Amino acid sequence: MTGGGDPGVCDECAEACWLACCCAFFLDAIGGKALTRIACAIVAFAVLAAGVTLLARHHIYRPPLAVTVEDAALARLALADRNATDTALAYDVSLYVALHNHHWLRRALHTAPLDAELLFAGARFARVTLAGAGAAVRAGNTEAYRAVAAAERAGVALGSAGVAEFVRESTAGVFRLELKVVGELRYPPGQRLHRLDALCPLELPLSTATSPATFRKVKCAVFSS
Repeated sequence: MTGGGDPGVCDECAEACWLACCCAFFLDAIGGKALTRIACAIVAFAVLAAGVTLLARHHIYRPPLAVTVEDAALARLALADRNATDTALAYDVSLYVALHNHHWLRRALHTAPLDAELLFAGARFARVTLAGAGAAVRAGNTEAYRAVAAAERAGVALGSAGVAEFVRESTAGVFRLELKVVGELRYPPGQRLHRLDALCPLELPLSTATSPATFRKVKCAVFSS
């Protein structure tokens, strides 16, 4: 050889391939099993690092919270007044809403009341508080809140199109409502406030004591910041 390689290792190699020969000698020296273990360790470390990064982004920067409607019953929804633009509704509805805190380490603390709003045809006709400020959902746990909203005459701006839709759904026997769950949360010891805004589509028939309506759990679309 004319290069600076070790003659005992690469004496059969030309100078241009000295590095390749030495690499081949190194791989032969450590053996196939050892090489496999090293490769597996590198892959495992890369997967672990990627998993930790994803978990950190999901659980620290965007704490996970899910909202579901576990049960809802509509005992009454009727027109108490009717004209072209403003309408009064009489209603009686019960709600059972659950918040699921999927954060492994930190509780979710309500820094403002958790409210539920009911809308028909895009117009809000009821608002009720599910939980007060200071309530919390423990890490990895679920808290469920029951509430009842009722009124004999609640003013709501349905408009003529909303009144027509109400008549159609009343005839069909099933009302399509929207439930909005709004609040504000903090994950101690963090100080950042997270605005909660969840939207839950409901289809509720009228329910009576003698003929209760069945209900299937609804997953809400959660928008938090």
